[in-house]
Amino acid sequence: MHYIITQEKNTIPPGYRNLTDDEIAKDFIKLDTDKSYFISKNEWMMNFIKLLGEDMEDLEKDGPDSLMKKIQELSDEFDKYDLDNNKYIDYVEYKNFISDNIYISD
Repeated sequence: MHYIITQEKNTIPPGYRNLTDDEIAKDFIKLDTDKSYFISKNEWMMNFIKLLGEDMEDLEKDGPDSLMKKIQELSDEFDKYDLDNNKYIDYVEYKNFISDNIYISD
């Protein structure tokens, strides 16, 4: 199973599909580590920084500022989907993010 992230809405690459509502809900619950029914910016950042840690070798190839650049991109992405600008992403905001950008292969 592989995920792909795209900025082109409604363009599903061959061999990929949208995540189901159940898959989105499970991901949301996993990110909501304090079980508040909201994903804080801190929860968002910590989750993705952990994932970036797995790609340190590739980040090192991209130069000494690549990690900071990725962190800024993650912060900007959070702000983009935090539609009410309260520094929390609710389930509807999260679902919109996933539905617009994330596809999965089986």
